[in-house]
Amino acid sequence: MTANDVREERVLAFVHTDLPLDLWYISAIALSGIIALLLASILLFRRIRLANQHRRQRVIALWKPLLEQSVLKLPHTFPSLTRRDHVVFLYLWNEYYESVRGTMTAPLVRIALDVGSPDFAAELLQSRLLSQRILAVVILGRLQERSAWVPIRTLLTHHNSFLAFHAAQALLKIHTNAALPLLVPILGQRTDWSPIKIVSMLQIVGQDLASEVLAKAAIQGAPDIGPRLIRYLPVIKSQRGLSILRQFLRDTPPSANMLAACLFVFGEFRDPADLPMVRQHLTHEAWYVRVQAATALGKLGTVDDEERLIGLFSDEQWWVRYRAGEALMSLESMTEEKLKTLQESLTSPEAHEILAPILAKFRARRSPIAVRP
Repeated sequence: MTANDVREERVLAFVHTDLPLDLWYISAIALSGIIALLLASILLFRRIRLANQHRRQRVIALWKPLLEQSVLKLPHTFPSLTRRDHVVFLYLWNEYYESVRGTMTAPLVRIALDVGSPDFAAELLQSRLLSQRILAVVILGRLQERSAWVPIRTLLTHHNSFLAFHAAQALLKIHTNAALPLLVPILGQRTDWSPIKIVSMLQIVGQDLASEVLAKAAIQGAPDIGPRLIRYLPVIKSQRGLSILRQFLRDTPPSANMLAACLFVFGEFRDPADLPMVRQHLTHEAWYVRVQAATALGKLGTVDDEERLIGLFSDEQWWVRYRAGEALMSLESMTEEKLKTLQESLTSPEAHEILAPILAKFRARRSPIAVRP
């Protein structure tokens, strides 16, 4: 008997003793059942998906003409909506609301009120689907539904960034004056909110009020968020927040990052009232604060600040020397003759390293070829 014959006999003995034939039949039947169940699940999923698509197409085909006509003439009656149809309607309604502006939204708001969208959206706030909860918050905000104030307010600290941000927008639309005190501490703590998105959200309350809120949120916020918020004040184009920053710098010893951000803002707004504050920090211990002070001085400074900027040419940091040179070139009192004389009088390599490109840039900027009508 060969070795192969011995192995075959052992396999057959194992099959006959440890795995009876009935067990093989049971295993095969169980496996067939699992496969059939998987196929049935796939077919059911596809059927449900097709049904949802048909429902969506039916609702859109029914309501799209009504929403389009409502801008010209509001219908007297509206079709009834089931719960599933109402979700599709809200998505469609939201798209149309975003496509119109001003008084054109009034007919859309009237339609949503007539079909009971505020009550249905309030129910969706408890949905397990995040997309439906965000949709509900957006709808309730655009409908200015005050009854939803409390549940939406609780979402300001939600761990999901998108849901919390839309909740903040909704509260501003529902009741601006009541929402602003709630948002000031929140804006300074949400590290997951982009400052530019915060600015866009605040634009709906007006430039002056938005500037004030952003400045308050910055000085009350976390150390790593405040400077980022401050730097977006020039985007709002209102100087109302400057008085808050000035008072903050007078009352509180600011961090270097906050001070650098404030100096940047002072330079962008170019208010002569901030000139003493800018001059004061030309010798700050943090080099990036000196950079911002020099840059701001180039936008705010006078002929008296020429010597202050020239003094920065001996700074140990290259960026400070470079920004001081650019600031000196930006002063209205500066001329090419002054720069030439300065280049001849200063003998340090650091000063010549800065003045040579600055003088070339100054000539190019004042050249007739560079002048545009």
